[in-house]
Amino acid sequence: MKRHLKKVARFIIKNPITTWMVVSLLILSTLLSIYAAYNGTGDVKRVVSTQTSSNSVFSSNYMEVFSLSNMAVKNLRTTNEGNFICSVTVCNYDQLVPTAPAHAVIEYSFTAELVRYDSGTDSYVPVTTVQTKEGGVAKTFYVQKVMDDNIVIRTDSEHSINGTQGGVGVFSYTYSSESLAGENSYRDTYNICFDATEVALDVPELFIRVSATPTEESVQSNSGVSNLASIISISQGRTVETGWHGTLQEASSTDYDGYNLIIEGSGAGTIDILWNDTKFAMNPFFIEKYGPSGTGILTAESAATGREGWKKRTLTVDSATGDNRYVVQFYKRTMATYTGNEFPSKYIKCENYIQDVGAVTP
Repeated sequence: MKRHLKKVARFIIKNPITTWMVVSLLILSTLLSIYAAYNGTGDVKRVVSTQTSSNSVFSSNYMEVFSLSNMAVKNLRTTNEGNFICSVTVCNYDQLVPTAPAHAVIEYSFTAELVRYDSGTDSYVPVTTVQTKEGGVAKTFYVQKVMDDNIVIRTDSEHSINGTQGGVGVFSYTYSSESLAGENSYRDTYNICFDATEVALDVPELFIRVSATPTEESVQSNSGVSNLASIISISQGRTVETGWHGTLQEASSTDYDGYNLIIEGSGAGTIDILWNDTKFAMNPFFIEKYGPSGTGILTAESAATGREGWKKRTLTVDSATGDNRYVVQFYKRTMATYTGNEFPSKYIKCENYIQDVGAVTP
């Protein structure tokens, strides 16, 4: 053994360049092997990145990361009459990973502003005059904070965003000193209200722009914290005596990282949610809330019969319980672009509504 080691040592001394090349090749080979193993799980990492589920610890159910050139527009529909209230959340965790909260406190401001669409500039601009209905009564548009760090608030008043104060029009309201504690999963919830006259329209005229802006200190203290914003509208959905249907909320002209499937209707029964699992993934938070380990109204995942690569879950619905609308988020599995003819409605569907006819009497 000693004699063999001496031969190796003499070879290294006599041939230093050759030895260096051999060692370098061995190191390079090892690095390539490691890279190959890493790249072999690339699909998983791409799923994470497209779903922003590893770093986005400041999120919302309706707001998205703010983009001045392409702000998210959420077009909501309802079959109900009267004023419509939309609950907008601000969370200290990624919507896909509610159990992985931010480590440090996130301080932020939340603003709701009444806006309208300006076709001349193709943009949404602030409303400048009070919007009224018959009799000159101001339409009801307001914002109200109803939950703070998961605790229900019963003291905050409704802050109008369509009124006057001291003779000056007030069309926005800002909660300027809000915060979400760190280490545990927390959310704040704000209700924004649309007047019944707006709900009755087939095409929206007025919108509410909501935004959540973290402080610089919070951005520096937490990785994955950015400004959030969206523009929300409400209009009348199709009126049905009974039945449920599902449609995608987003416009087909814009590509998104995630899409919202709106399931709404009246009556009781079941409806199938189907999606191409090679292209999209259902939000696990929705599964956790309504699936077998939650309320149990959403079945376990199964293969969709006759559709290769598709999955199915069946949702039990009953408007008599007060729930006549569900929002199911789906996220891309790859970096593919879905617009026009390739819009996700080809790959995310609601089908097979079966009405519950009740117990059959003998």
